[in-house]
Amino acid sequence: MKYQFLKSALILGSVLAFVNCTDDATDVISNLDPNANQPSENDPSAVPADDPCWLINADQPYLIYPAGIVTDLKGNPVATFVFTDENYTTGNMIAADGSTIILNNIALDNLTVVTRATASMALPPSSSAAIETPASSADVTPTVSSSSTGTTPTSSETAANNDKSSSSEEKQVATSSATQTPITDGKVTITGSLTQTVAQKASTSEIKFSGLSNEPTRLSWNAYFLETSYSNGTYTVKAITVPEYFEVGEVSEFFKVEGKDYEFKITVTKAGSGSTSKSSSSQQQQKSSSSQQAKSSSSQQAKSSSSQQAKSSSSVQPVSSSSKQVVTTGCPTIKTKGGASGSGFASRYWDGCKPSCSWKNNAGSAGPAKQCSRDGKTASTNYDEQSVCSGGGAATCTSQIPFTIDGCDNIGFAFAAVPASNGGQCGKCFQLTFTGKGKYETKGNHKKLEGKKLIVMVTNIGADVNQGQFDVMIPGGGVGLYNGTSGYNWGSQGAQYGGLLTDCEKEAGTAGDVTNKRKECLVKKCNSSFGSDTQAKEGCLFLANFMEAAGNPTHNYTEVECPEVLKSKY
Repeated sequence: MKYQFLKSALILGSVLAFVNCTDDATDVISNLDPNANQPSENDPSAVPADDPCWLINADQPYLIYPAGIVTDLKGNPVATFVFTDENYTTGNMIAADGSTIILNNIALDNLTVVTRATASMALPPSSSAAIETPASSADVTPTVSSSSTGTTPTSSETAANNDKSSSSEEKQVATSSATQTPITDGKVTITGSLTQTVAQKASTSEIKFSGLSNEPTRLSWNAYFLETSYSNGTYTVKAITVPEYFEVGEVSEFFKVEGKDYEFKITVTKAGSGSTSKSSSSQQQQKSSSSQQAKSSSSQQAKSSSSQQAKSSSSVQPVSSSSKQVVTTGCPTIKTKGGASGSGFASRYWDGCKPSCSWKNNAGSAGPAKQCSRDGKTASTNYDEQSVCSGGGAATCTSQIPFTIDGCDNIGFAFAAVPASNGGQCGKCFQLTFTGKGKYETKGNHKKLEGKKLIVMVTNIGADVNQGQFDVMIPGGGVGLYNGTSGYNWGSQGAQYGGLLTDCEKEAGTAGDVTNKRKECLVKKCNSSFGSDTQAKEGCLFLANFMEAAGNPTHNYTEVECPEVLKSKY
C-alpha cells in the first residue's frame, strides 16, 4: 500500500535517503540537458524506463529528470524541479500548485543516479542525509520523525549524533525518547513515535493525535493487533502487546487524520530480543507479512465465548468472485497443507452482517476478521460491537470482494463461509478446483469453469451450509437468512437466495444460448445495482467473468497455506 506521509514534516525530520551512484549511470545523465524529453501529464510513459534520473527518497521515492519533471516510481508526474544554479546541480521541488516548496536546495550531486526501471532496487535501508528546509517556515511543518526541537540538524550535528553511540539499539532508544516531545503538524499535535521497534510479546508505545475536529480513519489492517480510540478531539493508538505469533519484520499501519495520511511503522523482532518499544530509523519499504493482517466476516454475532454465530447463506448459489485487482508481487505459489479435503459445491451470498470470525471468541489464533461500520467502508475495531443484522453497527467490509490477479491465469481469490458444525476454521484457506459440472444442473457456464481454481479464506460460518459446501462472499449473491445491506446504498440484490444470478437464470430460460444470456444479464444487473459503488460492482462482475455466471458449480477442495493476497484483506 502506498500512502503519502507528511512531505514537509519529513524534511524537517531529516528523513531523506541517498544511495551510491553507478559510474555508468552518472556518465549517461551528465550528457542530458533540461531540454530532454520527459514525461508529461498526458503521457507519463514518454520517458522510457531506462532513461537516467536522480532518486531522492523523502516521504516517498521521487525521480527527478533533467528537464525539471518529478515523477513517482511509476512515471506519473507529481511535481516540478526548478534549477537554482546555471550548472543545473541544485534546485527546489515545487508542488503541483506551482508555488508550494516540497523540498528546498536539493544538491543533485549528492543523489543517486538511477533509471525508473531500477529505482526501486536502489532504495536504501536507512536515511543518511539532511536537506535544508524552505526559507518560509509556513511552507513546512514538523512531524514525529523530526528531532525533539523540531529543527533540521546541520551536517556536523548529524555526524555528532551518529558518533554518540556505537550500538544501534542505543541509537534507537535515544531517538525514541526524543520523539516523545509533542510535535505540531498544522492543527494536529502528535505525541509518541510513529516509527518503533518492538519484540514479539512486548508492547508498542502509545501514540496520540490531538486537536482534531473529527475522528480519523484507519486505512489499513496490516498490524491488526493495534487498537484505537477517539474521545474529545484526541485519537489514541493504544500501547498493545505484539502477539508472539506475529511475523518478524516490518509492518506499516496507515491512518487518515484531518485529511492527511500518517504511517505508523513497526519493526517486529523475535521475542526476547528486546522488551521495550524503540524508535527505528529504517526507511525500508513496507514488507508484506503472512500474519500481518486483520480479518473480516460474519453474519451474526456471538454473545458468549462459546457461541458461534451463523451467517445467512443460500444453498442454491454460485461461487462468488470479483474484482480485477492488480497485485505487483505476481501470482502467489499455492502450497497444500495436507489438511481437510473432499468434494462439494460453491454457493454465494452477501448479507452484510458482521462476520462470525470478527468475534474475538471465534477468531482463534488467526485473530479477528476485519469488520466495518454500516457503510461497509469505514473500518471498525470494536469487536464487541453487535452485528447490523441484530441492531448493532458492525458489518461486512466491501473490501473483501473476490478478485483476480494479473498474470495469475485461471485462479481467483475470495472469502467464504463454512458449515457452522465445522467450527474453529477462521483464517483457514482452501483451494477449490472446479469440475465443470453443477450441483443442480450443468450448462455451458459450468463447463467453461472446468480446471479453474478458487482460493478461499474462511471468515464466516453458516447454519445452512453443508459439508463440502463453501458459501462464497460476492455482492449481489443473495442475502440469505439475514439482510444487513441497507447501509451500503446498493440497488436491488435480486432473489433472497441466489441473488442477481438467480434472477438471470429465470429470465434467460433454458432455450438458446443460455451461457451468454446469463452472463449478459448478470453484467447488466451488476452495473445497475452497484452503479454508486465501483468496488462492489467489480465484486459482482467477478461472478459473471471469472466464474462464467455458473450457479453452484461442483469442486474438489483441499486445505492450503493462505496466500498474502488474502491475508492482507482478512
